[in-house]
Amino acid sequence: MKLRIPAAVLGACMLFSAGGCSFLELSLDDALRPPKTMGNEAKIEKLISDSAKGGYTLKYPKNGNYRSAIITKDLDGDDVAEAIAFFCGKDETTRLHMLVMHETDDGWKVSGDFVTETTDVDCVDFAKVTGSDSLDILIGYSTYSPNVNFLSCYSYKNGDTASVSAGQSYSAFYCGSLEQSNRTEVVTLSLYSADNEAKATLLEYNGDKRALYAKSSVAMDPSVVSFKHVTFGELGGGTRGIAVDGAYADKTICSQIIYYNRELAVLRNPLYREKVKNITLRTADVYCTDSNNDGLIDIPTVEKLPYENIDSRANTADKMTRHTFDAANEALVRENDFALNSAYNFCVKIPNDWEADTFTARLDGNAMRFFEWNDKSLGTPIFEIRAFDSAKWEQGKETDGYTLIYRDNRYAYALKNNTDSDSQFELTDDEIKTSFSLLGDTG
Repeated sequence: MKLRIPAAVLGACMLFSAGGCSFLELSLDDALRPPKTMGNEAKIEKLISDSAKGGYTLKYPKNGNYRSAIITKDLDGDDVAEAIAFFCGKDETTRLHMLVMHETDDGWKVSGDFVTETTDVDCVDFAKVTGSDSLDILIGYSTYSPNVNFLSCYSYKNGDTASVSAGQSYSAFYCGSLEQSNRTEVVTLSLYSADNEAKATLLEYNGDKRALYAKSSVAMDPSVVSFKHVTFGELGGGTRGIAVDGAYADKTICSQIIYYNRELAVLRNPLYREKVKNITLRTADVYCTDSNNDGLIDIPTVEKLPYENIDSRANTADKMTRHTFDAANEALVRENDFALNSAYNFCVKIPNDWEADTFTARLDGNAMRFFEWNDKSLGTPIFEIRAFDSAKWEQGKETDGYTLIYRDNRYAYALKNNTDSDSQFELTDDEIKTSFSLLGDTG
């Protein structure tokens, strides 16, 4: 009986595969559970054992969306899954096998057994990078150098698997399209180390040489020590790119925008310039994302709202500004401002007609309070949003005068509106409710 994949499950797998591989994707979920030994799974394990000719140790990918040592994936789109397994033979401490298997009417057969001199698999992904109708297999193998891995690629067709020349080193790699086409490309990102310069590289397939080659590279910030969040998508104006949020050693975060300039035929990273402070540098854990579902990646910058002195700075809310990217001018274009309350995981969208430096917001325990700002001091209160413990809200403790906005198992978020009808900052309760969102929805 062939292992057939329901369409809904196959679709979900394809969505996950678009995320690429990063050594910072640490959630293991169910992927590290030992493979089941029933039905097709048992037959696959039998084939692995026969191929290993003795004892073997399964090797689990350490990062990415595919964390199992035995991965089933429909590579050729016939609704029948192939299988990929990673293992080391009994006496092969530094030789790692990638075994590709397919199912026939006569049972499971080996499609290819590829041996690499390494000890671990970094990550696995699938994408159509060679232009065939089948998904190609992209494997990252670990090296002995921290944050340095090397990329391998394999193509599958009609029961046979062939190696595609690759071998690029990387810290993280992602599959997607930087151009307006259905073609999938590979972008590798490298952190600075003794073995690597900090750079992004666009890989493309050369059919004549059956190889992935570096079409273009661009320097990245060498002070970034880890990648926090990476997003492929539309930047606007017909330009696609990859937004990379990275962290420095002091845990501050910056964004870099990598895109392919078709006129110049080069990768560009305009937010990074050597010895120039990145304008996206921030301490708040907010990332590039399509925050308003308009199909465009938003890039955040963060600064403090007005405060009186250094003592009040710590209790003053951050203002996050979401920008789009104008590729023609390589500049950020302001979209919306938000006041952040990271401790209680929410933010408030600032009305567009509120002028800068005419208001501020204070963080007071579980509350964020908005005030008018009179040059160098607090003015009249405008409104506040308080995060009550859900149980206390249910009991009605200290909730008088507050109106519920949103409630989950942990917090009940409620507002108290202090604005007068003749105030330039006047907002209705409904307008305040609409301005509220959880940070996961915008950051």
